[in-house]
Amino acid sequence: MQTVPRDCTSDTCPVPAGFFSYQAEPAGNAFMLAAFAVLIPVNLYTGIRYKTPLYVSLIILGLIAEVVGHAGKILMRDDGASEVYFSIYMMGTQWGPTFISAAIYLVLPHVMVIYGQQFSLMSRPVYCNVFFLVFDIFTLAFQSVGVGFAANGKGVAERSQGVSLLLTGLALQAGSLVSFLAIYRYFRTRLSHRRYVFDTKYQIVFLSSRFNVFLLSIQISALLLMFRAVVRIAAFSGGLATVLAQSQIVSFLLDDTPVLLASIILTALPAGRVFDFAWAETSPFTLPSSRRSPTGLPLRQPRSIRERHRRVISQPFPSATSAFLPPSPRPYRPAGAPPALPSLVTSPSQAPVYQRPPYDVSPAQAVPFLAPEKTPPMLSFSPIEQRKKPWQQIGSPDASELVKPDTLWG
Repeated sequence: MQTVPRDCTSDTCPVPAGFFSYQAEPAGNAFMLAAFAVLIPVNLYTGIRYKTPLYVSLIILGLIAEVVGHAGKILMRDDGASEVYFSIYMMGTQWGPTFISAAIYLVLPHVMVIYGQQFSLMSRPVYCNVFFLVFDIFTLAFQSVGVGFAANGKGVAERSQGVSLLLTGLALQAGSLVSFLAIYRYFRTRLSHRRYVFDTKYQIVFLSSRFNVFLLSIQISALLLMFRAVVRIAAFSGGLATVLAQSQIVSFLLDDTPVLLASIILTALPAGRVFDFAWAETSPFTLPSSRRSPTGLPLRQPRSIRERHRRVISQPFPSATSAFLPPSPRPYRPAGAPPALPSLVTSPSQAPVYQRPPYDVSPAQAVPFLAPEKTPPMLSFSPIEQRKKPWQQIGSPDASELVKPDTLWG
């Protein structure tokens, strides 16, 4: 019987059979490969239909990586000691969840702005994308280098070093997902106390039940990917030959299935359909840098900006007390004077400029003084007299004098 050439030797392979102590079942891996492959055209359609190119591109990259990874594991059935096939399997299944997580992170800035830009936790929502982008770059770097050393190491020390780097990449991935969930929950807690100042521009979006279901699906997908990262950390914490790493059931149910479920959830509820027109308008790459208050007015600007936009207020007509003030260009017409007719001969530039009077000239000086008429002194009554009726008070006229019959009937 002809033996298949082995890449790793008995000194470098994790187990005597190669990299796995079992032969990968082609049915299970073929099912996973087909399931991830079916989701690719669906996401491609939704990305074009709802115009979410970056979000869908990250999901498609993750799905393609998973397809390539499971194809590599199927090839390992014939050659369990192949370093190339093992590298393809590990690289694909590591890159897939990382790209899908990056698509989930892309939703957070849109959610921050849709309730009102004043609710954003950062001055520019794009900083949130930069923060998680740094996490993803380091995650991919550590995972790629770790897989390279773990699969192609020439000795046990190199393979152990590769596993350590791989664990670091998995820890970064789990940490970024925990950070995403923590930031999101903190944002929702702050939002629950300020519902009365929501921006009504996108209320048709965030008040719909579909939007709430989408936010719940994003959290579930992040939890599934975080669970999968924790499972791989536990499986590879003791090396490639641990019980969890060599268990086909753990690999199928706890490693591949959470990623597939997260992909199905994100595909069934596309972000473009939920956000509709608000996706492009709340993009962190197109939002202005200035934030706005709950009333819709711009918030207080820095002093340097206020100095540039400060307006010059015109001063009144110079007087004896304010001779240094420049005249005002506002026309002035004295009270009672007829309106000035436009001249047909002289140009408007040669027309006389009327000016306001100085502030020290009061308009009250033109009002004649009128002395008040003398009124008869008022009778001062005691509290007891004040409670009496008018005809009962002391000094009040007689009731017969109030009405004169001659005046009524004369």
